[in-house]
Amino acid sequence: MSAIITEDINLCATVLRDGGVVICPTEGVYGLSCAVFSDDAVKRIISIKNRDSAKGLIIVSDSEKRLDNILDKELLSVDDKALLSKYWPGPHTFIVKCKDNFESPALRKDHSVALRVTAFEGFKRLCALTGVPLISTSANFSGLPSSTLVEELDKKLIDMVDLVLTLPCQGQKVSTSIYDTLNHKLLRAGPNFKE
Repeated sequence: MSAIITEDINLCATVLRDGGVVICPTEGVYGLSCAVFSDDAVKRIISIKNRDSAKGLIIVSDSEKRLDNILDKELLSVDDKALLSKYWPGPHTFIVKCKDNFESPALRKDHSVALRVTAFEGFKRLCALTGVPLISTSANFSGLPSSTLVEELDKKLIDMVDLVLTLPCQGQKVSTSIYDTLNHKLLRAGPNFKE
């Protein structure tokens, strides 16, 4: 069955709520997304990308409040809390320890998780309409280039998802930053990030 190609963000949210996998716009490139609490869909994304499951996946939300079931703020230092407060919402991902009772195929092997609260209105709206945080990883097979335009997406990848949301990306030219609060290291430099 081929993917639905649409600009209808409400239809995209319905597919996500029903446990589907979609390609949708993010800050810089198109990404693969699913609802974070749909383990089967998360595993499907890992399989589609041929990604090492020990690396985990990024979870994105439209608000910090929606991460309450995932993020264990008690394990954050004062400095780390200040960084999250400074850079969220925005194009900045933080690796943090999650709550003991949170289990997901999106977790890294050390029970940490990569979280972002987005400021990109398109993705914020999709999260809000879906009602849960979303997995977000670049819409490409591991090791291959990512796409900023719908026309650049790999046709084989399109055939493996349920829907492609063709709304434009935000236009960010550099990758989002990734900061590891466990080791206090900047793993990937992003726009205007300073510790």
